Amino acid sequence: MRFKDRVILVTGAASGLGRALCELVGAAGAALALVDRNEDGLKTLEQSLQQCGVRCASAVADVRSRTQVRAAVDDLVGRVGPVDMLFASAGVCGLSGVDDLKVEKLEEIIQVNFLGVVYAFEAVLPDMLRRKRGHLVGISSLAAFRGLPFESAYCASKAALAAYLGSLRPSLRRRGIIVTTIFPGFVATPLLANWVETGGHKAFRGAVDVAVAARKIVAAVARRRRVCFFPWTTACLTRAAQLLPPRAYDLVMTRLAGRIQMPY
Repeated sequence: MRFKDRVILVTGAASGLGRALCELVGAAGAALALVDRNEDGLKTLEQSLQQCGVRCASAVADVRSRTQVRAAVDDLVGRVGPVDMLFASAGVCGLSGVDDLKVEKLEEIIQVNFLGVVYAFEAVLPDMLRRKRGHLVGISSLAAFRGLPFESAYCASKAALAAYLGSLRPSLRRRGIIVTTIFPGFVATPLLANWVETGGHKAFRGAVDVAVAARKIVAAVARRRRVCFFPWTTACLTRAAQLLPPRAYDLVMTRLAGRIQMPY
C-alpha cells in the first residue's frame, strides 16, 4: 500500500506514537487529518508538518466524547477529503492497587483506549463502506493477553480493543476494508515516562523507541497485515506466558508486584 496522496486520520496526534506516525506518513506524501484534545500540541504539530510541505488540518476533540469525535471528523473531511486510513492512537494509562481501585481513572482509560477507538471508527466507517475501501488501524498492546500487576484498567481496555478489532476484521475484509491490530510492548513515549516515574517501574526499562515503533507500524500497515507484534523478545515472552497455568503465572506476577512501588 502506498501512502502518497492518501488521506490519513490520526487520533492522539499531538504527541508520542501518534505524532511519530504523522511525521512518518506525512513524509511519505499522505495528507493528514489530526485529532487531539491537546490544542497547543496539535497546533505545533500542524505548523511543523506544513513547514515540511505536508497537507494537513487539525481539529481539537476529546475521543471520550462521541459527539466531539463526529464533529471533528466531519470538519476535517470537509477540509482534507474523505478518510482513506485511520490510525486510532489516542491512549492513556495508569496504575491502581487493591486498596484503591481508582474507578474514575479506570473509566477514563476505558473511554479513551476502547470507546475512543469505537467512536473514531463510527465516524469514518460509513464512507469507507460506501467507497468499498479503507484501512482501520487500532493500537492494542501485548498487555492485552494476560493481566499485569497494578495495570488492571489498562490491560482490560487493550484486551477489549483487541477482541473488538478481531471481531470486526472478517466482515469488514469482505467489504474491502482492512483492519490491522498493533500489539506493541512498552514504547518510550512521554506517557510511559510519566507512568514509570509515578509507579517506579524498573521493569519498563528497554522500551522501544517511539520512532522505531512508528516505523514497524507503518511497515505492517503497508503490507496490509492483520496483526503486528513487537518487539519480538517481549512478544515471545508474552506468548510463553499464555501457556503458563494460572498458578505458575500468578507466582511470577506476585514476585514482579513485589518489586513495584505504588505511589500511595
